[in-house]
Amino acid sequence: MRKTNLLLLLGLCLNMAAATVARYTGTRIFWDSRSPVAIMGGGYGRLIELQDGRLLACCESGGIKVSFSTNKGNSWSSPTLIAPNSNNTPNCVPDLIQLADGTIIVGYNPRPSQPYTEDRRFGIRVRRSTDKGRTWSEEIFVYDADSVFENGCWEPSFLELPDGELQLYFADESPYTNSGEQQISICRSFDGGLTWSAPQRVSFRSGYRDGMPVPVLLSDKKNIVVAIEDNGWSGVGDFVPTTVRTSLSNNWKTYVSGSSSLRNRSVNHSYCPVAKGGAPYLRVLPNGETVLSHQSTYGEGDNMKMYVYVGNKQAKDFKAMSRPFYQGGKGCWWNSLAVIDTGIVVAVGGLDGKVSMVKGYPMKQFQVPYATPQIDGRLVSADGYYHSSARQVPMGNETGSFSYFDFAYDLNNLYMACIVFRSGATSEQPNPDGVNLYIESKGASTDRPMASAYRFTILPDGSLSASKGNGTDWVSTELSGVQVGNTLGSSNYRLEVAIPWTSLG
Repeated sequence: MRKTNLLLLLGLCLNMAAATVARYTGTRIFWDSRSPVAIMGGGYGRLIELQDGRLLACCESGGIKVSFSTNKGNSWSSPTLIAPNSNNTPNCVPDLIQLADGTIIVGYNPRPSQPYTEDRRFGIRVRRSTDKGRTWSEEIFVYDADSVFENGCWEPSFLELPDGELQLYFADESPYTNSGEQQISICRSFDGGLTWSAPQRVSFRSGYRDGMPVPVLLSDKKNIVVAIEDNGWSGVGDFVPTTVRTSLSNNWKTYVSGSSSLRNRSVNHSYCPVAKGGAPYLRVLPNGETVLSHQSTYGEGDNMKMYVYVGNKQAKDFKAMSRPFYQGGKGCWWNSLAVIDTGIVVAVGGLDGKVSMVKGYPMKQFQVPYATPQIDGRLVSADGYYHSSARQVPMGNETGSFSYFDFAYDLNNLYMACIVFRSGATSEQPNPDGVNLYIESKGASTDRPMASAYRFTILPDGSLSASKGNGTDWVSTELSGVQVGNTLGSSNYRLEVAIPWTSLG
């Protein structure tokens, strides 16, 4: 038995006397996880959209490999090895950037294997392409740490500033050879990545391990924010996503200490559960909001999962927690995010020895066109829903019961259409499949169903039951004029519902 739940808020916000809840007004991401695309074999995938519209991905897989997509990620070229391993030193954990002048740069982390020798050090290197990724330069030195794992450096990540300064952030243990501490360091280039400055400390919490930095320039173009993992927050006992920041005018003249007001826990845990875990990634949406991911074993099972949150334009107050991948008990490691096209969010994850991607669609409101569909469960283009096949809103990434929803309205009715991909769907009690549609007709934001709230339960065979809130719970009700159409196939079922406006008060 699988039921899919969808909530609609209609009308204006009411002043409720009790149990009011602050309404979340930011963006939510709806993930189309039904058909993840495998980019290439390997791990630690990173992805960007190039200036010519292609996508470029990189990962570690016997060295550093890259792959291109000319159709926004639907398919990918055979991977090309651009930084082979050598001298018993694997090249690992790449990142990539395209500069304003079109130069593409891939950075990576040589990590010597045992037995360690003084001539092989943990370090940061880059390679450049000035011909859109067709050819790549020889390796360029950025930084070397120590020759043993305990004092290494890790996880490079890039940011280009408006004046052309290129910054490379990384986690660095080498200043702390007598402890397990770690800081975030930065090296700078003023010639497009050809030469690099000595490292400078960006953040450090005494006694702990700032790690895995990912920088962004906020939409105000005045502030740099770096997502890091921080295991020094009191009472947590593990890594959690954290941000450190500086103004563009300051540009890290001073580092961010553990007690600085410029260090913030990222996730608002009054809205979201505490999912401990590191490996954060940060990006900026076209509207200025920010998206953050990290990995955690929170939830069912002990497998690693990717979680994504949406923050405000200051990269704070992250809420709207979601999981991009349906993992089915498998681990999802060393993940990342990209924002492409018109604002589509791409989640990149390491599953089953491959780098895979799914697309997420940021929405604050659903689009509801004026139309009068035929209520027959066929869901054809002529029905007039927002998406030609009634697939505006994807759902089901947590349960694996993948579904799509869409809407329309006219003077008489509100229309909902859905397709649920589920083999062997049943309408038999006591555990039927089905869809729950929740409608708050007055826009009330409360922790209980008010008299303006309605719940419609529609089963695969087209049977419908309705309930109405009473301020405490749901009470069965009869609503006249509601129409349902359905089609039931071997691998999916489709539903359409027409709800008269008069039934919603």
